[in-house]
Amino acid sequence: MAGHSLYPGWSVCCATKSAVAHLTRNLRAELGPRGVRGKNIEPGVTVTELGHDMRDISMQTFLTRMRTDLRPLTAEDIADTIAFAVSVPAHVNGAELVVVPVQQG
Repeated sequence: MAGHSLYPGWSVCCATKSAVAHLTRNLRAELGPRGVRGKNIEPGVTVTELGHDMRDISMQTFLTRMRTDLRPLTAEDIADTIAFAVSVPAHVNGAELVVVPVQQG
């Protein structure tokens, strides 16, 4: 989600997420004619190690609050999403899939 939203203090994270999404779009355009499907799965608030080693306590608190204010996604949720995305017929491509907890909107 960082590639779609504004998060002050997280400019580099947001920029790299956007770059990966755009790279994937270009690779789909280049490789699609050869039958290669490219997918970009973009998860919202997810339980990860992100923030555990942060020195900035306010950023660490922000991440903790995001994960406790709603039910975050789990690794299993993301794995199920990927399994769904690759299970479609070969001529179908779920090119971009944003997956968020229901409470995230």
